[in-house]
Amino acid sequence: MPKLKEPTAPPTEPHATPAETAALKKVKLNSFTVLPANVPPDSTVTATWNATVPPDTGFDIVISLNGQEVAPGGSKTFTVTQRTSFSLAAVIDDPPLPLASRILKSALVNVNTSGCTDQELPAALLTGLLKNNLDSAFSGSDNFSLGDGGSTVTAGSNGLVDIHIPITINVPDWFDADMDFHIQLNISGAQGHVIVTAPVVDPTGSFPFLSDVLSGGCSDAVSTGMTKMAYAFLERIVDNELRPAVEQQIVGQIKQFTDGLQNSDPQHRTFVMTTLIFNANEGLVITACPQA
Repeated sequence: MPKLKEPTAPPTEPHATPAETAALKKVKLNSFTVLPANVPPDSTVTATWNATVPPDTGFDIVISLNGQEVAPGGSKTFTVTQRTSFSLAAVIDDPPLPLASRILKSALVNVNTSGCTDQELPAALLTGLLKNNLDSAFSGSDNFSLGDGGSTVTAGSNGLVDIHIPITINVPDWFDADMDFHIQLNISGAQGHVIVTAPVVDPTGSFPFLSDVLSGGCSDAVSTGMTKMAYAFLERIVDNELRPAVEQQIVGQIKQFTDGLQNSDPQHRTFVMTTLIFNANEGLVITACPQA
């Protein structure tokens, strides 16, 4: 990872007037730290500061941390993925003129990746497991049947898993309805947490042409009603069964990986998953680093 040069800044911005410069110099820095100063990737660090802004400067002076206004004293937690500089500044906001500011202090956090290790698992490990579970869940019912070939589960880009489940629903005293359950799962993870969301949950259905002819054209209304019920049914399955099952499977893989790293580490350090990436080309990539 290339090292980032710590940014430097003059004590006062070039456009500050003499009066603004004098006012900013009255701000007193009591303390400013960002700890820990050396961490693995995707770790949290805490900035703590305290400054005194006198009331007689003649300007509206605020304190900012990396460009964001903060109280004169306080603390804030950040997640860092690479070498990062934190700067505490006193800022004069005097619209419509540009801001005048003075850097009170800067602190650098170094991110150490030397102890981190990757594990790559093929995408088929996850997509195959999903297909088996889905085909089993949607089989063996008197109310619906799974289409020929069962579900289709493919790995896409940017963490997406695309799922299609062809279903024929038995509608009593009516013609059977053909439904296509379309689901997309987004898989990611950071700092030991696995995140599985479902940005797409879409059931679409249709009835045979003959049913429309014999029913006087009311099949569209019946199909709309069936689709609404199917959506509620599918959303419940996704939220209560599918997403938790995927999360549990990935968490199990992560634990197996991190436990193995800890057992083989000479110091038996605790390892934590820092990032998790899933896509068609690389599969499931888990990065684990020793805790600071």
